[in-house]
Amino acid sequence: MSLVSRAASNTITEIFERVASDLSMLSDREIEVGQIAYEERVDRPVGEGSTHVSYRFGIEAGETTYHGAMLIPLDESIALAAYLMMASDDHVAGLKEKGLVEGPVREAMLEVGTFVAGAGDAALRAVGATCSHVIFEGCQGVRADVRLALPYEEGDTLAVGRAQVAVAKGEPVEMVLVLPRQDYLTGH
Repeated sequence: MSLVSRAASNTITEIFERVASDLSMLSDREIEVGQIAYEERVDRPVGEGSTHVSYRFGIEAGETTYHGAMLIPLDESIALAAYLMMASDDHVAGLKEKGLVEGPVREAMLEVGTFVAGAGDAALRAVGATCSHVIFEGCQGVRADVRLALPYEEGDTLAVGRAQVAVAKGEPVEMVLVLPRQDYLTGH
């Protein structure tokens, strides 16, 4: 594995762990990260099997902004948002059943995105990446099996992590993290 690939894999692991830790602490619910698989690809991945929320972020490195995203299944995005609002498990179940993202849930989802970007910023600093900071760029729904929208040059290599994540002792689901695989990851 090349130096850049190893750095990307380490960064992806660090981001998943920091997102889980930060959101666990803030929501007072356990978020467990299980197995993380790393791959490199030249096309944008999809959220398989169900609608996902794409939490997009920009990584500022020198004069360049690279773009990445974390795909979280809609049900888990609703749950994370509701838990941030200190909702009960029964209320969260009702919100997930409705599947609607509006009002306070929508606002809390934006907060989830802010925490994803913040965890990305802390993780990149922890691994010695040469970036000034990571900014949250918004979120959007992505239909099942549809490629996420991500500004990048088609054919460039993307670093993709797929993690099994359990929210509040629920069944593990796959979350997908996408970063541009570039030299900024190595600190050079």
